[in-house]
Amino acid sequence: MKRSILIACLALALLLLLSSCGKVYVSSDQLAELTYQYGDVSVSSTLTKEESELLLSIVDGKMLYADDPSCGFDVNISFKIADRIFCPACDSCCTIKDCKTGKYFSISDSERETIESIFEKYGGKFPCV
Repeated sequence: MKRSILIACLALALLLLLSSCGKVYVSSDQLAELTYQYGDVSVSSTLTKEESELLLSIVDGKMLYADDPSCGFDVNISFKIADRIFCPACDSCCTIKDCKTGKYFSISDSERETIESIFEKYGGKFPCV
């Protein structure tokens, strides 16, 4: 009896773990849109094809996880690809919030630099907390 309860608990834990994870899948031939509204800077711009492809390559396929990081995320500092809005951490940490799922994923330092350079090209600066 104890063994079957243990097996049931392990199966439930595995099911909960699998349901809390997922991946970002974005397939789009649309251009990404950048939003940066902080302080006296207000930008809403459609990105170039190259910039859009860079952002897509950064987010597509990333593993999502549930968390409550203290980095600070804001839809006023975000980029949109198709119907998905992604908020890079405002404090420059390597975490992005997927607003559609409310979950997060990690990026590398070089991916973070790429995102920041795109924002800077349009007038956005990090950190912005």
